[in-house]
Amino acid sequence: MTTFAVTVTYGNRYHLVKQVIDSALAEGVAKVIVVDNNSVPQSREQLKAYELELGRDKIKVLYLDDNYGSAGGFKRGLEEAYNDQQCEFIWLLDDDNVPFENALLKLQLAYEYLGEDKNNVLISFRESIMDNMLALFKGKPIGYKTNSFLNFHIKNWVLDKINNSSNKNNNSNNSNFPILKNQVAPYGGLFLAKDVIAKIGFPNEAFFVYADDHEWTLRMTNSGFNLYLCSESKLKDIDWTWTTTKAKNPHYEPTASEFKIYYGMRNHVFLDKNFIENKYVYFVNMSINLLYNYLIHIFLVPKIATKRFKLILRAVRDGLNGKLGRTF
Repeated sequence: MTTFAVTVTYGNRYHLVKQVIDSALAEGVAKVIVVDNNSVPQSREQLKAYELELGRDKIKVLYLDDNYGSAGGFKRGLEEAYNDQQCEFIWLLDDDNVPFENALLKLQLAYEYLGEDKNNVLISFRESIMDNMLALFKGKPIGYKTNSFLNFHIKNWVLDKINNSSNKNNNSNNSNFPILKNQVAPYGGLFLAKDVIAKIGFPNEAFFVYADDHEWTLRMTNSGFNLYLCSESKLKDIDWTWTTTKAKNPHYEPTASEFKIYYGMRNHVFLDKNFIENKYVYFVNMSINLLYNYLIHIFLVPKIATKRFKLILRAVRDGLNGKLGRTF
């Protein structure tokens, strides 16, 4: 299984991506494809020097003239790997995803266990992603739910509250689902035969950033591919910054990037449309979710709540209207 790693970096993150490069090579990848999404000059110069040090047989860096987002960056990296005759499999990593020891080997073993079927796409486990934890401990597949707004459905919310209350004394720390089939996945950790790309194509640049990975992997599942989360193959996120504090919701976190809020909300709402079977139920779920979060945060963070609420409404409107591209 000749495997290439593909990662995308930007800004001033050489200190992070270098750790990813080193750990990926230590795991046994044949080559690392790095897409430099117009990073700052200092970081770019450090990356150029390290590329010379390692040699082009171990690393190839694509230096872009602008930041084309995660969609554009991963598209270009995947094109490079796909067109290399040596490459058979591709392992995607964010520029802060450091593999634990034997993470790649455990993916390869899981791939063999599942029958060495090129219709299977595997996903490394990341503890920082809450959906991964719910999948591992509770067997909840990662994906979109019918008539849900950003994964919120009032019926499911009530049932979850009841179930959590009745199971509060159970031991929930058991890894009951070491390999679990999912509907969508992030870029970071994806492991696939490059033949998959021949059938489903590359990421859609119209998403620019956020949810472009979900759109791409949703195309996989809709085309008959199987996505499996493999808990034994672990990645560590060494720069996990998208967190919550007293605001209870990252969209109202005072230090959160409005850029992230807009694109994340807009693109996920756009994908939600594929799962609306009853627009009235969807509207109810959307209204409850938006108003509840706004009313809570008008007391917690009054100085920013109304401004953020207006930004969120703009993102929702653009998502429902299919207004994609680089607009913020």
